[in-house]
Amino acid sequence: RGRAKLIDTLKTYDDTSNQFITTEAKENNTEKTKGTELEAIASHNGLFFPDLIYGSKGSSVDIYCNYLKLTTDESKGVYNYEVRFFPPIDSVHLRIKYLNDHKDKLDGTKTFDGNTLYLPILLPNKMTVFISKVEDAELQIRILYKKKEVMRNCTQLYNILFDRVMKVLNYVKFDRKQYDPSRPKIIPLAKLEVWPGYVTAVDEYKGGLMLCCDVSHRILCQKTVLEMLVDLYQQNVEHYQESARKMLVGNIVLTRYNNRTYKINDICFDQNPTCQFKIKTGWTSYVEYYKQYHNIIIKDVNQPLIYSIKKSRGIPAEGEHIQFSLIPELCYLTGLRDEVRSDNKLMREIATFTRVSPNQRQMALNKFYENVSKTPAAQEILNSWGLSLTNNSNKIIGRQMDIEQICFSKTSVSAERSAEFSKHAATNEMLKVVHLSKWIIIHLRNDTKAATNLLDNMKQACKSLGMNISNPTMISLDRDRIDAYIQALRRNITINDQIVVCICHNSRDDRYAAIKKICCSEIPIPSQVINAKTLLNDLKIRSVVQKIVLQMNCKLGGSLWTVKIPFKNVMICGIDSYHDPSNRGNSVAAFVASVNSSYSEWYSKAVVQTKREEIVNGLSASFEIALNIYRKRNGKLPTNVIIYRDGIGDGQLNTCLNYEIPQFEMVCGNHIKISYIVVQKRINTRIFSESGIHLENPLPGTVVDQQITKSNMYDFFLVSQMVRQGTVTPTHYVVLRDDCNYGPDIIQKLSYKLCFLYYNWTGTIRIPACCMYAHKLAYLIGQSIQRDVAESLS
Repeated sequence: RGRAKLIDTLKTYDDTSNQFITTEAKENNTEKTKGTELEAIASHNGLFFPDLIYGSKGSSVDIYCNYLKLTTDESKGVYNYEVRFFPPIDSVHLRIKYLNDHKDKLDGTKTFDGNTLYLPILLPNKMTVFISKVEDAELQIRILYKKKEVMRNCTQLYNILFDRVMKVLNYVKFDRKQYDPSRPKIIPLAKLEVWPGYVTAVDEYKGGLMLCCDVSHRILCQKTVLEMLVDLYQQNVEHYQESARKMLVGNIVLTRYNNRTYKINDICFDQNPTCQFKIKTGWTSYVEYYKQYHNIIIKDVNQPLIYSIKKSRGIPAEGEHIQFSLIPELCYLTGLRDEVRSDNKLMREIATFTRVSPNQRQMALNKFYENVSKTPAAQEILNSWGLSLTNNSNKIIGRQMDIEQICFSKTSVSAERSAEFSKHAATNEMLKVVHLSKWIIIHLRNDTKAATNLLDNMKQACKSLGMNISNPTMISLDRDRIDAYIQALRRNITINDQIVVCICHNSRDDRYAAIKKICCSEIPIPSQVINAKTLLNDLKIRSVVQKIVLQMNCKLGGSLWTVKIPFKNVMICGIDSYHDPSNRGNSVAAFVASVNSSYSEWYSKAVVQTKREEIVNGLSASFEIALNIYRKRNGKLPTNVIIYRDGIGDGQLNTCLNYEIPQFEMVCGNHIKISYIVVQKRINTRIFSESGIHLENPLPGTVVDQQITKSNMYDFFLVSQMVRQGTVTPTHYVVLRDDCNYGPDIIQKLSYKLCFLYYNWTGTIRIPACCMYAHKLAYLIGQSIQRDVAESLS
């Protein structure tokens, strides 16, 4: 069964012979006609790689990117050796120690993980033997030559080498990013500092071996964790421990004495720095340990201890968790806390450091290259493996798509180069209008003015939008309590009501979650939750209410606008997942599918999964229901289905290919063809356009599908939104299947068009609207409805 399934997944449709052929047969045909090496690489990785992967439509534009070319010395290479010890040694630490005793004989440069040894030189013999003395006994180390690695298999090693380079440059590593502690930017009022840094990644691209280097920043609190604990204790003595765990557990702290980071797993309030623990020479206290080994005097001996658990890097027998005990007065919290994020003024001040323009990014890239080039130790690391950086290869060719037309009910307007059309959305009749005849407004008695402002401005806004609105049922509450809103909803909602509007005095997640739970699961009805403060601002209320009317029309089943997508009988789907950041709740996967030809109406379904599960189960059931609804609405099934899948990283592409796509194939059979496209937002690629002597963000509709795209993938980068501050991040699209044979031009153009169809924004967004709708649904279920249900059950 496994072999048969593997063969099926590797089959590809051949246009010339009108039959399915295996990947192996396709490779032979391709080598005869083109002889390209890239297809062989893609076949080796099992990813879809057709003959045509480059688009041609649109005008050509010059693009700069944040990539540096890596050249390799042909006289050197990466040689793979297997290392065996006689008698056998289980400890990886000891294996590395004993091999290091013979470092000079290996030319001083190596990478060793305990089993596999990589050298930049070829040893003279197939097997090299070293002898070490261990406690009056001989230890034999046998080094067996295996093979010379090809370049595409060495990217992991090259990334390790750049980690060493950054260490030489005295950078501190946070996850996969490196930061410079010697150049902090201080925000004195908030007692924060911003560390500048880089995130680097080496990979093989269609333009060769390159290093992607992007600017990154890390926020570090100048207050110690102990100071935060003291503040919490003074605020609430009774619930101090509970508040401390809620605020700190799960956060990352930095210890400045060794510049290492740890994740807080727990706070131990029954221990303090005077407690004893065992070291090699016996027992000692934390106070004595820090005095002896770090020359640090711990001032508060009554503070609790912080526990951090890390997994051992040893072999499975040694793979137990290692527990670190940390002293709060030596720990500094990193990242942005919730109270910082909610402070708009402070976030704007932080953005002055973290929001980097294209010119500043290019300067930072040049600075990185200069630092590596002028540091002898860094150069020695690269030269010993035959590597060298080049800084003149980051200019590439991109394409600019044509301007889109936005279609309303009675007219079409140009989106212009900025791809924004807010002034047209507020003055043109909506594509499909649902008139509002029976609806409810719930508000606090103190917010009566906000409710009146809302109703008056809605009546004004609806005139130009073509929507008729009747007076609602007004319900005023005496108390701002969650149960008051719940009771009002339960008592007043009837089967004939179209929508309920709740005006809340301020923003509270628990109140919002309770309202959405009632309106989504208990008494299903469209709902709109509005902050009263936004309705009391006379300068902005008109534009705010216009957006509220547009949202309400959508929730009632209406449509706002569309773009011309010249497909016939094609369904477009979007998939995304939500993961609880606290890791307490289950993950939620959401699936949406278009049900009309203008792609303005969507079927949606959410599936609750296990914690941290990204690959979606139950797709076949959701997809089958969507097909039945499509058939009822259109009288027939779609001939083609295009699926956009968000949230999948490069490491999960093969799993997605072999697990998610077969779920769709099982439903489609031989009647419906599938095109499957992965959408990736969290990438480090940045592209800039040239404007005189300066660099700026490229315009929406800019596509790059050469040079910096992966060597083993059918992929492209698309800039779909206008960004006036900072640097735009393109979206990475990977085509895993294209049974519909659309080709790169149609897929690229369609991906751009779909970015116009998200009805919460009068312009383009970063990802196709179907993915954003799936994301919003998964977030709503996971963040509000599911969590509220879980808390009530517990």
